[in-house]
Amino acid sequence: MSDYNFLMESRLSPEQYAVLGLISRLAAEQGLNLYLVGGAVRDLIYGQQVVHDLDFAVEGSPQRILRLLPSAHSLKPARSPAAEPPLAVEYQVFDEHCSSAEMRFTSGVRAELAMCREESFLRPGQRPEVRPAPVFEDLKRRDFSINAMAVSLHPNSRGLLLDPTNGAGDIERRELRALHSRSFLEDPVRIYRLLRLGMRLDFKPDERTQRWLDAALEAGVWERLEPDQQARELAAILHEGNPGRVLKMLAERKLLQGLDQKLASAHLPYDRFTRIRSILQHAPGADPFLLNFHCLVEKLHGEHTTRLAKRILGDAKSIKLTLSFDEEARKLERLLSGARASLHSQVYTLLAPQPEPLLWFLLTHTARPKVQNRIKSYLFKFPQIRASLPRGELQALGIKPGPEFERIMGRVFALQLDGKIKSHQQLMKELRALAGIKEPPPAPPPPPPKKTKEVPPAPPTHPPKKGKGAAAAPPPEAPAKAAPKGATPQVPAKPTPAKIVAQPPAPAAKPAKATAKPTPAKIVAQPPAPAAKPAKAIAKPLPAAKPTPAKIVAQPPTPAAKPAKAIAKPLPAAKPEPAKKPPRAGKPAKKHKKR
Repeated sequence: MSDYNFLMESRLSPEQYAVLGLISRLAAEQGLNLYLVGGAVRDLIYGQQVVHDLDFAVEGSPQRILRLLPSAHSLKPARSPAAEPPLAVEYQVFDEHCSSAEMRFTSGVRAELAMCREESFLRPGQRPEVRPAPVFEDLKRRDFSINAMAVSLHPNSRGLLLDPTNGAGDIERRELRALHSRSFLEDPVRIYRLLRLGMRLDFKPDERTQRWLDAALEAGVWERLEPDQQARELAAILHEGNPGRVLKMLAERKLLQGLDQKLASAHLPYDRFTRIRSILQHAPGADPFLLNFHCLVEKLHGEHTTRLAKRILGDAKSIKLTLSFDEEARKLERLLSGARASLHSQVYTLLAPQPEPLLWFLLTHTARPKVQNRIKSYLFKFPQIRASLPRGELQALGIKPGPEFERIMGRVFALQLDGKIKSHQQLMKELRALAGIKEPPPAPPPPPPKKTKEVPPAPPTHPPKKGKGAAAAPPPEAPAKAAPKGATPQVPAKPTPAKIVAQPPAPAAKPAKATAKPTPAKIVAQPPAPAAKPAKAIAKPLPAAKPTPAKIVAQPPTPAAKPAKAIAKPLPAAKPEPAKKPPRAGKPAKKHKKR
């Protein structure tokens, strides 16, 4: 089962859904049962991309809703070109006989609001007698089953489908089925409606409907249409997506004269209908009705054109605009080709007061690429820029909506059209300037980073361990106390550790000299103990840890500690040797230099 609330939200255009919401809200306030009926429900169920018209039926008097609708004539003009026009009724024709009203809103949406009624025909081709009725009786008196469906818009039953004649099944079978045998005889306009819908939807009449249609055509009932019925059917044809195709089919079947004798004898420009359709199909929401009417009557003489304009258009404003298309388009084409339209803001200022049908007419008739490009920019690009105006940013600066607010938005819109605002920073600066707000003081520069002296990390000092751990003590401590006692005092004096330690890299040379004063060289220079006790001196390293070797080891760089290990190696070589031979302690120093 379909969710018709979702179908209405997703398949109706935003403008159509706004009109539906407005009328349903007013009906709920008046306590009336309102329904969406007819072709709108058919197109929603069938999955049409475009829903042409909105047809509403109300159980009660539609005047209770019509008098609450806002009128475009009572609205104040917009103070800024960037402001969106409010939703209101632009044109309305009320039929007292059927108690129905045809409306056109400022957003371009067409709608019909009618009373739920029953009809009885006294004579074929004449208007029926009408009386109020419930919604189910109203659906049963309609032309075809696919048009006899309704969706409730009442708050308590919104989205409920009413289908007493199984129109949904006929849509699935793609059939057109009349509801009774005298349908075409009582209302001959249904002949044209069946042919038009069949061509648009690619539906075929069922077997019984085809027999009833053939009988009505043989009887010539299509010649009995009243002038207002002819005008309504011609208007419906001009609202079609491909009106030239429908008119050509009617002309081939000799049925066009049933709508107007002069049109049947005129040569209609079918190729012009095709061009209008090809251009406007890329513009959703554009109404080609007035352009199609101009194509319909452009081959007729002036008096016949005026006659058909009054019958089909009805609105005096639309009649005046359509009959002046040629003259006004030539004037506008000259202005768009000149230097007064070199900037985009100038193009917008020039085209904003012009009616949109005139722009579409000029776009389909002009051969100048410059004029076409400027009209396309106005119709397609400029609305996107206007939709993204920074209204929230201006309100955040403390400017409330009003005349001044719209003036600032209009100025920003013009600057954006000309490409003078390219970043958000430029946008905010321009908003503050137009609003008279001072620029905030610049933020102070960050303080420069402080220069810190790099101090070489000192190696961790650990107390010497007992037993085997004594051999893992810092290497400078071992040669200070571990010199062999059997050697002569002059042997350790030449390769003193102080000289070896005093050869670090350049940055560490000065602290090495400072630490060379308390070097253990003096301790080594003391008369050694008897040679018979070298092992005991090595085995008792604990007393040697009391001098402050941390001062000596911590300050020199790490590489200077390697020669000390070389000095500690002669300990096992303390065998009786001739005193004149040089000690082995000098060899490690040479290895250190090679490294």
